[in-house]
Amino acid sequence: MAKINIISFNSLTFTEKSARKFLLDFCWKNHQRYCPSCKNRKLYRLADGRRRCGRCGYTFHDFSRRFLNRCAFTSRQWLWFLKLFALDIAPVCIAAEMDVNYATILKAADTVRRAIVAQALDADGLYEAGVWPGPGNPMPAAAIVNAPVFGIIELGGVAICDLMPSLSAENLLHFKINFCLKTASVGQVVYTAPYKQYLSLVSCGPGLWPARYIRHADKRLPVEASPFWTFAKLRLRHMRGVPASHFPLYLKECELRYNSRDQDLVPILAQMLCMFVPRK
Repeated sequence: MAKINIISFNSLTFTEKSARKFLLDFCWKNHQRYCPSCKNRKLYRLADGRRRCGRCGYTFHDFSRRFLNRCAFTSRQWLWFLKLFALDIAPVCIAAEMDVNYATILKAADTVRRAIVAQALDADGLYEAGVWPGPGNPMPAAAIVNAPVFGIIELGGVAICDLMPSLSAENLLHFKINFCLKTASVGQVVYTAPYKQYLSLVSCGPGLWPARYIRHADKRLPVEASPFWTFAKLRLRHMRGVPASHFPLYLKECELRYNSRDQDLVPILAQMLCMFVPRK
């Protein structure tokens, strides 16, 4: 995917109309609208610009039930946020540059990360593990205490962070204590020596730190030679503390950033934001 240079990006965001058109191209193939609820194409245009389904009566606008419907951003604001997010600007700096409340910027970043997760092959498994799919779904009754375990594979410059539903943080601790599996850490995130076909297992949560004498400080683990883990480890360190409930979001973001390192992230993220939020 070609990069959007600054001149092209400026033309996209010059007016709300141009920014909205850019996003609408991702929302509706060939600009053909249909009901987000029942997929019916027989629609009625209302006076306020919304549409109503002729079959189920659902009333919606162009961005209804999509990730970018969160945060009440205009189309121009979303594109500028995506540009600054893609450049890895700190949220506090994005808030200042966009003159938007800091909490809103954090909400927007969370929305983007959940849109990334929604496109992952193991998204359903992550939702079953307690990851909130996004707006329109009930919030989990309880936050994730220990993050799911992921297996890391890197082949041909492509990284895969594979959900391991059969393993838990307690299993990693068991492997360490009883089978001498070497482990190291970055903050509260723990990663291991190779396991089966995986270069490393990685997780986060208090289950990995049950007592003061448990340490994850082994040196020269093979995964530390991995370009992906070098990249991800640096990002996790800069975050200065990753809650277990959000660890899958950050890891999937690292996976996307690494695998798209030679591409422009703005259109990739825009396309993900324009997808419907999965209903779980």
